[in-house]
Formats: sequence, C-alpha cells, structure tokens
Amino acid sequence: MEYCFVEFQVDDCKRFNSLCEVFNEIKKDKDNDSWRNEEDWLIFFDRKALSHFWWPSEEEETEHFRRWFATPVEQRWRDPSLETPWDFYSMFDAFQNGEYQLIACRMVSADRARLEFEPVSYPYGGTGTIQALVESFDFVILAEDDGIEYTKFNL
Repeated sequence: MEYCFVEFQVDDCKRFNSLCEVFNEIKKDKDNDSWRNEEDWLIFFDRKALSHFWWPSEEEETEHFRRWFATPVEQRWRDPSLETPWDFYSMFDAFQNGEYQLIACRMVSADRARLEFEPVSYPYGGTGTIQALVESFDFVILAEDDGIEYTKFNL
C-alpha cells in the first residue's frame, strides 16, 4: 500500500536513529491516544535539535502577537517578518490533533528516508508538524505526497 509521506535526505545515521526513536514514541502515544506530559518529550532531543524551535521569552511572545494583530489579516501569512519557527510544544499538540495515522519512519534508499502517514479525514492537518520534526534533526525535505499532490522541494 502506498502511504502519504514526507521524504528527506539522510546524511547522518545517528541523527536518523534519533529521529526514528522520537517518531516511534509519538506514534505509540498517538496510536494509544494517551499522551505523555509535554516536558517528557525533551529527553528525545539534543540541544542541536531543540535549537530549531521557537523558545520566546514572555516579552518576545507579547511583541510578536502585538505585531501579528497590528498587521492586516490579508498580509499576516505573507509577511516574512512575522514567521517564526515551530514552538516545541505546539508540534506535539499538532501531532495529537492531526487526523492521520502515523505509519513508519524508514529508509527508502541509501540516502533517503520517508516518514509515512495515512490521513483519516480531509483536511487532516497537513504536513507542517511532520516537516518540523524531520528538520529539527537537520534533514532536508526533498518531497512530499500529502494525499492531494506530490511536491518536490529543495532540488
């Protein structure tokens, strides 16, 4: 069976194994619909992986939202100065609420891997959180099949 997927370049087996470890834990929690405390996820990420996420101070967050709401609605999503990386804990919330089943994180060739999933409804939440997880381990997203279309990236 062909599943939807996010495909990425693997150039570090150790980091890939770390990604697989956290993927398997997320999958386990999602399959059981029993999610651990947010802070319990920190042990699966080293400093390098955690640096990919947004950890704003209270003042930074307040300023960001002030600017966000001061920007006209039609411009908010297109203004690069309003973009932030994923918030670490929001990523897990998105995995919890995504309407898809996680299938596998596996190598598909010598230097490419896929994180596979199966949507159970449309819209299901998109691939943003999956991409954030993969990129936090320094992998480059090459392509995705989101169930609607196949898209190549960074090629």
